[in-house]
Amino acid sequence: MPYEKNNQYTAMPFCTESNPNEFYTYSDVVDLAVKCELFKERNFKCRTVGILKSVNGKFYIASVSITMNNHKNKTSVTEIRLSLSYQKTYPKSTLIPYTVQVFGLLQWKSKPVIYVNLLQALHTSMAIRLQETLSLITGKHQARRSIEEGNCMEQDMPKSS
Repeated sequence: MPYEKNNQYTAMPFCTESNPNEFYTYSDVVDLAVKCELFKERNFKCRTVGILKSVNGKFYIASVSITMNNHKNKTSVTEIRLSLSYQKTYPKSTLIPYTVQVFGLLQWKSKPVIYVNLLQALHTSMAIRLQETLSLITGKHQARRSIEEGNCMEQDMPKSS
């Protein structure tokens, strides 16, 4: 029995029917850093998948899709600091980085910082598949928004205090 694929929902405008501030929007770690630097005065609810690193008791998240050349030149690797003040328990500080999914609020504090609401540890293969899937989905849906619709999402964002 043949079926008909319906992709009409992707053409529906997002910000006219829903408040974008209520959702955690997926972005890669590199895109989050750029977005945070461009809009320093605003906070963003975000969702990302990355590699959790512990350096001197401070947690950072780096992109899963790091090329081998970036390991030699550490300045080109984008890392965002994580604030775990809203967590009941902190993750264990280990020498070995591991992959996680993070839901939180991105804010500029001299550097990008994500105030984590939910931190989920993932197997490496699951993190890579999740990152690829979410990138494809957001790429498909966000590519259909016009510039004007994209601007309405940015102006509805709450300003940081």
